Amino acid sequence: MAGKDQTGELSMENYFNEGLADNTEPNNPFEITEQAQQKKRKGSSGKSGKSARSSKTSKGKRILIAIAAVLVLAAGLSLFLFIRKLHNDGARYARKLAEKIGSPLTTAQKAADITTKTTSDYVTLNQLFASYQGIAESSKSCRIEGVLLPQWAIFCNTNGDELSTVTYYNYKVLEKHIFGVQRKSYDDPNLVPTGATVEQAEEKLELEPFRIQYLQDKNELREYRYCYEDKDSGDVAAYIITGIWDENGQLTKLTDTRKNYIGTLLASPDQ
Repeated sequence: MAGKDQTGELSMENYFNEGLADNTEPNNPFEITEQAQQKKRKGSSGKSGKSARSSKTSKGKRILIAIAAVLVLAAGLSLFLFIRKLHNDGARYARKLAEKIGSPLTTAQKAADITTKTTSDYVTLNQLFASYQGIAESSKSCRIEGVLLPQWAIFCNTNGDELSTVTYYNYKVLEKHIFGVQRKSYDDPNLVPTGATVEQAEEKLELEPFRIQYLQDKNELREYRYCYEDKDSGDVAAYIITGIWDENGQLTKLTDTRKNYIGTLLASPDQ
């Protein structure tokens, strides 16, 4: 035993007594030391921290994308409403003029921020409306069965110097079809209850007014035009719906009339 100790060889007894005295196996590559275990734990903790940070970053990006999407939708809606308002600026001008009925025409023009003329730029309108004291027209035009017209026009009549009536025409709604908006079937005006507001009635009818007339007694008349193909005869049936709203904005009357436009055109001049 003594000889073996001198040559550096270890007996089994010395191996266990000396090599494992501190619970560490000398030169054992398979032994996981405390230092190695600490490094492993540290490495594992680092990976876990990176994973958590990555998860938080990903979640933050999703939130930012969602916020950006909401902002884009809100901006798109605002732009749509702004364009729609500009598209219907004729009706807005007419309403502002009507608020000054009973005042001098010049006062009404100033309040509505619009200037009227004494004649139309369109020959057809001058022929159709022989008497009016002021007219304002859209800067854009449309064609109805080959006839050039403004997209909208406002006619002002006076009693002396005071504005008495304001009438707005929306010619744009007849551009696709001269008889009015094309529908699938008859619209029963009785489905709109008395007392309904303009918004409620138009939502029910799903029609845009062709004519709006503001009167001295604060009443408001609105006219709607539509047509559909009569399944029994195969002919196009054309209707005009007329509604009257009182000074409180409540519907007092809504009626409709079937129009025979073609019959009028085809009738002999002598009849």
